[in-house]
Amino acid sequence: MIARAEGTDRRPDPYRVCYGFIHTVEDMDYHPAEHRPPNGLQEWKGEKLDSLGARYVGEWSTAAGRYQITRATWLTCKQALNLPDFRADSQNQAAILRIRARGALDDVSLGRISSAILKCDNEWASFPGGQSGQPERVLAGLTTFYTGAGGVLA
Repeated sequence: MIARAEGTDRRPDPYRVCYGFIHTVEDMDYHPAEHRPPNGLQEWKGEKLDSLGARYVGEWSTAAGRYQITRATWLTCKQALNLPDFRADSQNQAAILRIRARGALDDVSLGRISSAILKCDNEWASFPGGQSGQPERVLAGLTTFYTGAGGVLA
């Protein structure tokens, strides 16, 4: 459902999607905006957010992967979970960590998906109630997709 909300599910490999859909992750050993050893180079620097309005002029997004995780968030997750790479399993673990950090994991487990979505609105820009200035999905549409994909509501 997060991938649907973020739009990454529209690509053949959502784990390789970068914000703006311009760049595709090539090296899954690292987040594409992560500085790589030994020289600190990045595969991708991110995309400008100028199109979102004056508040975002000069700002960049480094959101990448199925769950559109920014470089800063990724580095926190990578360290906390000792993640070895940016492959699917690592991204999945990072998303679960972020859901848990927002206090929403029990809501998901208990079928309170609307509550979980609202608790994660500042984690995923596309969720209703987010403050990012990006287009938001409608809560009813997300819950409908969730149940259509096999999710069970309380």
